Order: sequence, then C-alpha cells, then structure tokens
Amino acid sequence: MQRSLKTWTALAVLLSGLIMTPLIGLPTQAFAWQLFAAAYQPALTINFDTGAPGSFFSLRGSGLPTNATGTVRVNGTTLGQVTTDSLGTVDFTLHAAPGAATGYYLVVFSVNPTLATTYRLSTSAPQRADTGGAAVFDVATAVTPAPVLQLTLISR
Repeated sequence: MQRSLKTWTALAVLLSGLIMTPLIGLPTQAFAWQLFAAAYQPALTINFDTGAPGSFFSLRGSGLPTNATGTVRVNGTTLGQVTTDSLGTVDFTLHAAPGAATGYYLVVFSVNPTLATTYRLSTSAPQRADTGGAAVFDVATAVTPAPVLQLTLISR
C-alpha cells in the first residue's frame, strides 16, 4: 500500500510538470505583476482647467481608500472635508468667488495618498456652470492665485 501511494504521488508530480510544458516558451513579462500595478492608481480629475471668476469646477478623485475622510485645500487654504464612497471615489465642486483674482489655483485632496490638480481663472475664459450633485466648497477672494514662474526660451 505504501509503495502504491508513493507511485501515485510521483505520477501526479510528473503529470503536473507536463501540464506546464506549453508555458515554457512564453516570455516572463506576460506574468509580471507590474502589468497590473497601475490598475488602481489614485487620480484627481477636473472637468475644466480654465474658467472665469465665479465659475464652478467639478472634481473627482478615484482609486482612494474607501469610506475615508479627506481634506480639500486650495493654495494652502483648507476649505473643508469630504468622505470617499464605498468604491474609493469622491466628488466635490469648487466655486470660485465672482471677485476672485485671475491666475492659477492648486487644488489638493489629502486622504493618503495626497492628490493634486490645478485650474486657472481668466477673464477671457467662459463662465462655468454648476453641474450639481456634489458638495460645494466656496473659494473665497482671500485665496490668492499661486505664483507662476514664466521662463522664456530663446534659441539661435
């Protein structure tokens, strides 16, 4: 009986090795975990990157921890907190004050990880309307635009 069990075990090991034979010639990259590493990369997107003062900007964070509370900041000023849903997404809207200064504004959502994006207020841009459905944070006139360094490229 003992010899029979050893024989069957050896036969099972041999056959399992033979089953793997078709995979010998495949490249190892096909099985690399790095192919799937970017599947859940956190991201913060904005519907418009420019708008006139008084505009509404809708933002969506994805790939975040579920049911976690994060902080919304614009140019270092804390506007409030919002909670991600059971899928790890969050939606919120920023309302730029009608008298806000033109320039670039850095939006940061901190929940671990910290995500960031920018928008620009310009008097030549169209007024963006509220799409509704998300928490609205007012960006007061006290929040000043981020400083911008402009470099001019001169070549010969």
